[in-house]
Amino acid sequence: MSDERVRLLEEKVEHLEFKLDLMFHDSNINRILFEYDITKRQYNEIMNLMDEIRDQINHNKKVSNSEYESRIYEITGNEGDYHLAEYIAKALWEDGRWDEVFPALYGNFPKYKHIISEKDGN
Repeated sequence: MSDERVRLLEEKVEHLEFKLDLMFHDSNINRILFEYDITKRQYNEIMNLMDEIRDQINHNKKVSNSEYESRIYEITGNEGDYHLAEYIAKALWEDGRWDEVFPALYGNFPKYKHIISEKDGN
């Protein structure tokens, strides 16, 4: 068997293991990652991006949902599917992770004002 074929098989097994892990640890974000067939490498890059955005928020820097969406597209290759970026931020927020990111990116969207204020207890 060629080295390339072995490498491809190893990648496939790693991806399947990651997807199984997503299924066994059910959460809002894991369902999105599973549905969109996100790889473990992409997942790690998304988590790094969320850390970057949180750091910007903590340093009172302006964050942009369009910049965030572009970065998600770069990571996932799902060009033009802005829903994925929204779903990721919202799912993480619903799971209690990076709580400040979703409201900072999408809090001014009329469709989210109610759920954000409801979760904040307002």
